[in-house]
Amino acid sequence: MPYGFGLLGLYVQDIEKAQQFYVDFLGMTLVPENSTPSFVYLLPTKGTPIALQAASTLPAGSPPQVGGFELNLEVEDLKATWQAWQDRGVEILNEITDMGVGHWFRARGPEGQLISVFQMYPQTAQ
Repeated sequence: MPYGFGLLGLYVQDIEKAQQFYVDFLGMTLVPENSTPSFVYLLPTKGTPIALQAASTLPAGSPPQVGGFELNLEVEDLKATWQAWQDRGVEILNEITDMGVGHWFRARGPEGQLISVFQMYPQTAQ
């Protein structure tokens, strides 16, 4: 199953301050329709999108690591991917969930790294 590097999620304590830095100073574009108060979706002028995520949204059992990151992988068939990860014994942290612009689930990599896997709705995919 092919995986695309869809997004780099950065955990931050002060989402407004971080947004100001990435938008006002670095010149990234805020995508409000893909953002919430705890998740800010940004497009650099070139390359992979970045999400600022409130550290308070980390799953239970994960220490809120400000400055930490989460790998976000984009797939074409989320349900098949979820099943393949289940079959492989990967620790999956939540069921497939609607995020407003698509669906996603979160898992842990072999050494505890957070990995989110998502599939955007066709009308929101870029």
